[in-house]
Amino acid sequence: MDRRKWLILSSVSVGTFMATLDGSIVNISLPRIQEAFGVDLATVEWVVVGYLLVVGAVLLPFGRLGEVLTFKRVYLAGFAVFTVASALCGAAPTTEVLILFRLLQGLGAGMLQAMGPAIIARTFGPGERGRALGINAISVSIGLSLGPVLGGLLTEVGSWRAIFLVNIPVGIFAIVWARRVLPAERPGEGQSFDVAGAALSSIAVFALLLALIDGQSWGWTSPATIGLLVAFVAFGAAFLVVESRAAQPMIDLGLFRIRAFSAGLASVIIVFAGGFTATFLLPFLLEQGSGFTPLQAGLLLVPIPIMTALVAPFSGSLSDRIGPRVPASLGVAIMAVGLLSLTQLPTAFAVPDLVWRLALIGVGQGMFMSPNSSAVLGSVPRRRIGTASGTLAQARIDGQALGIAISGAIVAMRLPVHAAALAGTMAPAAAAQAAFALAIHDAFIVAGILCAFGIVTSAVRGRVAVVTVERVPPSEDAPA
Repeated sequence: MDRRKWLILSSVSVGTFMATLDGSIVNISLPRIQEAFGVDLATVEWVVVGYLLVVGAVLLPFGRLGEVLTFKRVYLAGFAVFTVASALCGAAPTTEVLILFRLLQGLGAGMLQAMGPAIIARTFGPGERGRALGINAISVSIGLSLGPVLGGLLTEVGSWRAIFLVNIPVGIFAIVWARRVLPAERPGEGQSFDVAGAALSSIAVFALLLALIDGQSWGWTSPATIGLLVAFVAFGAAFLVVESRAAQPMIDLGLFRIRAFSAGLASVIIVFAGGFTATFLLPFLLEQGSGFTPLQAGLLLVPIPIMTALVAPFSGSLSDRIGPRVPASLGVAIMAVGLLSLTQLPTAFAVPDLVWRLALIGVGQGMFMSPNSSAVLGSVPRRRIGTASGTLAQARIDGQALGIAISGAIVAMRLPVHAAALAGTMAPAAAAQAAFALAIHDAFIVAGILCAFGIVTSAVRGRVAVVTVERVPPSEDAPA
């Protein structure tokens, strides 16, 4: 089994890489897609937004479905749906059809992201789980760093369709490999899927994410935004009522009474909201504020995923030995310092000035991710690992959407303030550029403060028993 479990990790890493790569490779090709179909920016943005919304809406249901049908079946289905949808995206004749197939692709990606951590948590014991999650984080980092570069290269050499078609051979290999190395499983005996709970949670999450992502452009007090937030509250309340009465709820609400579980999820939302503020706003600062090309901007952002990939395996192994609280909390603190350091980035900066700041954020992210994920997955009964895995992935998506909402709102509020203060002090074009940079700096300050709160949520998770040797497989009701 010792060799087999690392082969299982390789399969999960391929799925993680594919889902992460596809989330980052498309953005840089949006202008070409827009030109090819002759549509406006608001329409072509749905190629990205639709994918993100579907992924976020299905993570919780698929986490539970894996416990009912087996992780392997859902994981293989995810690969199949993702690969077929990629082929359909590459052949899409119109923008509307492309968006439709991107929604289908998001469905497959949601299956992969919900099942990956669950398979790792089931395969690796407490003495190795952090290390395994750290190694898997390398796939995330490679996907994030390679996406913009590969997307730009494929678009330049071929066309925007190549960014989808490249998934086909990788997906076929991934399916064959997963069928070979993932162990056979039996469906959960006596387990049933809560269809009503799944539908209510998906609608509620979809409404919330759409409000957070597009609330800034629509206006936070617009009927559309308010209507979506009301829908989130209504469907969310209905979900809680249904779950409290269900014999086999989609998510056991009692899990949130486990401090390591709830504190870990809160930390994920906070950290991803703060960190995504940087990755969301920096392309605007680099391209519109400093005149870099999209490909150059993509390359300049590479230090974050590279440092995450280098640090995550180390922090995972460290958490296996000393527990997750110290390395995870230290990681959030380093991220906060890195985000605050961006506020001191000169207007006319040299590349090294930016690189060391982004590297600091990457170090903090790498220190946090593996220990925190290990703590969350290890705190729940083994029969609930699928649910915990889907919930953890859901928290990451929620944090990213929250980061977009917060950073966009701050820039919108502070830009006119800085523009008024700089009016008459320099040339209009220079004043507008400086005001834009200062507004983004304000968003970085808020992101840094947000991460400072994340230090608290990470530290209060409590002590976790450290197991340095393989244990006998625990019972179904014991923590994983």
